[in-house]
Amino acid sequence: MYDALLPITQDLNAFDVTLNAPDGLQRVTRIAAAFDETARRISTATQTAKDDQERLELQKLYRGMIAAQRIVLTLHERHVDRAASR
Repeated sequence: MYDALLPITQDLNAFDVTLNAPDGLQRVTRIAAAFDETARRISTATQTAKDDQERLELQKLYRGMIAAQRIVLTLHERHVDRAASR
């Protein structure tokens, strides 16, 4: 379910480097897509949850993936705005 996050861990661990990289936009796009894919997989798993507790836990994870995606995109937008105002 979390396989899509594995290829982006290095970019996330050094996110400031990712933002400043010449291919930063492509990296951020990959990160956002990985969070989206993981959220989609969690949503699918939610449909087959064995009970309400598991469903609730998966829904929390889903919301966390969506929030993480928004945070990454917001940080990227702020970085671009700061760079443009220099």
